[in-house]
Amino acid sequence: MSAVPGSVRRRILLLTPRWPYPVIGGDRLRIWRLARAVAEHHDITLLSLCASQGELDAPAPEDGVFTSVHRILLPRWRSWWQALAAVPGRSPMQVAYYRSQAFQQEVDRLMGSHDMVWCHLARTAPYARQAAVPRWLEMTDAVSLTMQRASETSPSPFSLRAAVLRMEAARMRIFEREQAAHFDLLSLVSEVDRDFLFCDHAPVRSHVVVAGNGVELAPGALPAMVDRPRGVAFIGQMHSMANRDAVAYLIREVWPEVRRRIPDARLHLIGPIAASDAARWGRAAGVVVEGVVPELALTLAGCRVGVCPVRLGAGVQNKLLDYMAHGLAAITSPVGLEGLGAQAGQDLRVAHSAADWIDQVCELLTDADIAQTLGTAGRTLVEGRYRWQQALAPVLQALDHLGEARSQRTPERPA
Repeated sequence: MSAVPGSVRRRILLLTPRWPYPVIGGDRLRIWRLARAVAEHHDITLLSLCASQGELDAPAPEDGVFTSVHRILLPRWRSWWQALAAVPGRSPMQVAYYRSQAFQQEVDRLMGSHDMVWCHLARTAPYARQAAVPRWLEMTDAVSLTMQRASETSPSPFSLRAAVLRMEAARMRIFEREQAAHFDLLSLVSEVDRDFLFCDHAPVRSHVVVAGNGVELAPGALPAMVDRPRGVAFIGQMHSMANRDAVAYLIREVWPEVRRRIPDARLHLIGPIAASDAARWGRAAGVVVEGVVPELALTLAGCRVGVCPVRLGAGVQNKLLDYMAHGLAAITSPVGLEGLGAQAGQDLRVAHSAADWIDQVCELLTDADIAQTLGTAGRTLVEGRYRWQQALAPVLQALDHLGEARSQRTPERPA
């Protein structure tokens, strides 16, 4: 981040709905990367909700990102109770899930000694309502879009699950739009999310900055595709609804036929995963549950193909950036392609049906030359456009000018 000439070092209060450590998963990775870049020129105080005593008592990070760290415990049982209690009302369940009077009191206590408040995700936006300082809302993506897609992919449109998802999608979109009107700076990872939320809200839209995600390039020379085993990688936070749906679809609709055609194929599930899911998915032939791995580069060096069969997601899929950064031939769903400036057929492949997924995975596993060409193209793309410094530059530049923007606009205060 390059500071504007004459700019001062600000004291920024960052509010997060979840303890951001360890830095695993899309939301945690993005906010940590943003914070690390911002911390080069400003002092950041982290105030985070913690879901367990273990998170509350964990040693404070020593990565130099935060000047000070404050934590408030919100047990999961209370969060779930609050979410259920919100059903008869108008508040989104996931907003009620993160509601804490103690957190609000700590925000109010700390606010007076800070020059700016920075909210991570729309769930924390209400806590900054009374702030008289400039306000930045890092939305990341349109949560309501994910919920809407989840309702549309439900096995039965008349099921309780589908009804709850439709309700939550509608409530969340209203909530996201209402909260956004009270912030001086809004950041999202893609134009798709921005257009979904603010296509008809020109005043708010003008304060939106689109800044995608970046990726760390794999160090050193990458193994040639012909020397790699016939491995397929899926990276993700397996606790998320979008990733659990994607893995279930992959194992149910695609993987059995891939294994029938290529008996030595292996599917590697990489990332945090619940024990029950690990046991269930690990029973499928050729599925290797890796979980959290110490070195991603070593695990991906044993794969030729990286897959992203997401149907519910929004924003930018970090897993695709990881695949391409490590030289894998990437295949994605149309949803996964959204927000990613990649050329289908050149930088990666796009699969539209289970049969399409099967054919493309098998082709790339068996034809090393085609896989190598695709992997090289993807690597070239991320080298040129998706390093973290480049990806975050638009929002970091907007932050430098936030004081000036604040003087030109005073948002309405919520009642």
